[in-house]
Amino acid sequence: MSLSFLRLVCMAMISATLGACSTLGKDESTEVDCGAIQSSCHHGRFGLIWKVEQADGKIEADSISGTYEWRSGRSGPSQAPEIAYLEVNSTLGPSLGSAKRLGEFYEVRAADGRVYLAKNWQSLFDLMFPVELPAEALVQWMENPNPDELPTLPANWAWENNNGRYRVVFVENNTSGRIDLIPRGALRK
Repeated sequence: MSLSFLRLVCMAMISATLGACSTLGKDESTEVDCGAIQSSCHHGRFGLIWKVEQADGKIEADSISGTYEWRSGRSGPSQAPEIAYLEVNSTLGPSLGSAKRLGEFYEVRAADGRVYLAKNWQSLFDLMFPVELPAEALVQWMENPNPDELPTLPANWAWENNNGRYRVVFVENNTSGRIDLIPRGALRK
């Protein structure tokens, strides 16, 4: 699958996700209580820059930047299912997509209104982003953006932290790049 095709998929997501309603709904049972002690609710900026060297030596490169909003926790008592929500917007405002988890149910809402279901975060991230990202480590960081407890990354990936500005650099096979994560503050319900 070429980077150009993946870029087209990402651009399609940009065009129509705003205003899409989720199959999870907007009722109290699927809303994270950001005031709860076990919740993690924050927002910030992100950037993703990558380049791919094709077999013929041609280099393709691209980037995405914008804002993110993360909410995770439970909607009620400890037996309530875990909920997580990630909204990613471009620098200009349009949504790049959203990913949700309700218990063991994962979904991505695409720009064209289609809903994709997946079995885990990695499958969702593969639908949302044009390069393969270490989803589990990034979700662990979203749940706990603590500079002293950075999640373990796969081989060829490394964390950098400069005064609360996080960077994940990667070189894997013929792909290299970085992810910048800059938390801006907590969210409240």
